[in-house]
Amino acid sequence: MMLLRFGLLLTMILIKTINGNLGLTALGRCIMSEASTGNRAEQIAMGFACERNANHASNKFPIASVTRLAQDIHAGRISDPTQGANRWYSPNLMPKENERFKCKSPIGSGNIDCNGGLENVCANMKNYKPSWADKNKFISIKDVRSCYFKFYKI
Repeated sequence: MMLLRFGLLLTMILIKTINGNLGLTALGRCIMSEASTGNRAEQIAMGFACERNANHASNKFPIASVTRLAQDIHAGRISDPTQGANRWYSPNLMPKENERFKCKSPIGSGNIDCNGGLENVCANMKNYKPSWADKNKFISIKDVRSCYFKFYKI
């Protein structure tokens, strides 16, 4: 029995080492916390980006479909569509043009980085974007709605 437990533990460590920085639970929590309302393509992209960036939300436990997605990513059954993206934001959730008061330092703890200026992504609304959101580092991903998620390789 002890040998079986050791074998399972070793397998879990190898899977984590081979497939990324996050364990299965942490990956599921990241996908659920960052993209629970996203479509399948957005959740897949988020899963791969989460693996490359430890600075993400993880406050929601995954539902069964998100757990299966995390398992598929870890098992290599899904290809990475992100071209190495490691950062993201949601234009839809960023402060709008008339909400500059939400943009304040220091960043974090509810304060938002708006130093990238204004952009017009979601219909006729202008929103602020983060300072690191350089158009030359933007990764376009098939079926990811740019009003909801924008991915970058920084």
